[in-house]
Amino acid sequence: MSRSNIEILLGEWGVWKRGENRNVLGYPAKSAYLTMRVDGQSREDPHALLADDDLKRLDGLVTRLFPEARTALHAHYMWPGAVKTKLDRLKMSRTVYYNHLDYAHKQLSHWMGEGYALPTNNIVRTPCASVQTKPY
Repeated sequence: MSRSNIEILLGEWGVWKRGENRNVLGYPAKSAYLTMRVDGQSREDPHALLADDDLKRLDGLVTRLFPEARTALHAHYMWPGAVKTKLDRLKMSRTVYYNHLDYAHKQLSHWMGEGYALPTNNIVRTPCASVQTKPY
């Protein structure tokens, strides 16, 4: 299944925020750790992430989410590791975690506007199975 534009942007946002957190850990902005890459090159890739207007706008909108959705979003896009370890750390069930994540995706795509609108999903989740329904 392909990812939506908002999921792609959130993935870039998570990388950007993890980079911000490195400076908080005590690494100076121009340390060898940040300028020398693992493959031995010191120049940036042409596809290196840039903090553009959409990322900055998204960063501001994430703070407007309700706390549980914001925490699930941070865990999903910024914390390393498998979902199971994130669930244990959050003390949250898998269903609740993905419901919060789904809410955050929908709310952020609504706030971001037309280019980030989620595709229409005609599948209704039920406790026992997914059931195909017709749109209203």
